[in-house]
Amino acid sequence: MKTHLFAAAVATLLAGPVIAQPFQIVTTIAPPFSIPKPQWRDVLRFSLPDSGGVFSSLTNIPNGTVNDPVGVAFRTPTDLFIGNRHGNGVEPGTISRFQLTNNGATATLANIYTQPGLIGVHEICFNPVTKELFAAAVFDGIWRWKVDTLGIVDSNGSFARGRPWRGVCVEASGNYLYASAFSSTIFRFRLNADGTMTELTLQNLVGASNLHFFALGPKQGEIYVADISAGKVFRLRVNADGSLTQLQTITSTNAIDCAFSPDGQEMFVAKHVSGGIDRFNYSPGTDTWVYSSTVPTDSLGGFATYVPAICPADLTGEGFVDDSDFQVFVQAYNILDCADGSMPLGCPADLNLDGFVDDLDFQIFVLAYNELVCS
Repeated sequence: MKTHLFAAAVATLLAGPVIAQPFQIVTTIAPPFSIPKPQWRDVLRFSLPDSGGVFSSLTNIPNGTVNDPVGVAFRTPTDLFIGNRHGNGVEPGTISRFQLTNNGATATLANIYTQPGLIGVHEICFNPVTKELFAAAVFDGIWRWKVDTLGIVDSNGSFARGRPWRGVCVEASGNYLYASAFSSTIFRFRLNADGTMTELTLQNLVGASNLHFFALGPKQGEIYVADISAGKVFRLRVNADGSLTQLQTITSTNAIDCAFSPDGQEMFVAKHVSGGIDRFNYSPGTDTWVYSSTVPTDSLGGFATYVPAICPADLTGEGFVDDSDFQVFVQAYNILDCADGSMPLGCPADLNLDGFVDDLDFQIFVLAYNELVCS
């Protein structure tokens, strides 16, 4: 998901002052239109000490491990997925998966996924509840992958075929999926318990013309969607029935996507065509975003923030060490050896970093489990 909601949830539960937290920004370089292979670009990464901090460049994720990258999504704080256009139709589309280590400094290619007929991958996102992966394809359909508790990814088909999608987002409750398709319209789908999708009445946004990528907002129940042609970011409230209420329209030229600092005090907007990252500060008195500055870049695509895991025993990355983390730990404990091919990527349950998930790790896990909330 674009903004790690666990950070906001933890801050709310602790009910204390906001503490400066370092984080990183991950964004793709995505020139417009169909791109020949020699022009495919890297994924950019920046580090910031806290909201309002200075951008520092990190090592890029290089072209070759990605292929004309555009979409960005995190499954957990260390499990990064990049959607690849492959020239917007020059080749079949794929999704590259990276494991982040060394507090996010190192990104190691772990796997590449595709499905027959997947062409022109654009935005990708995870269902924040089930962790199912979705990808909007500019040529045909919205595509799905199941991800189990061990992080194993399996193809799960597609839906809404025959339409040219750009953006896709599942709101925080996991009940509704939203998609954009190069228009002023947001298409709405209900995610049913049996895995099927029901398309609901579409919704037009006032002032929109070419909607692209979405982001979950720092406030529970809000989503944002960027519009390249209108040069705006629309802030929306998700209602109980899945309908949307427009709250604020933020001006940002060629806006294609946005992301937020972990404390929710700064918004970063990725600019397509013209390039640049627009920075906005949150004004609590007016409950609005106010422009502050722009960081120059090339033409950008998808955008996300990386927040280092608050505690290592939080194996599911939601800011708590609870029964869901225990299930992941037990599966790894039964495998034991981090070198075993069935062990989850990066062997995250190896809490003492000795190459095994054993009783020593369990002792560390139990202490964190008893604390519950990562601090």
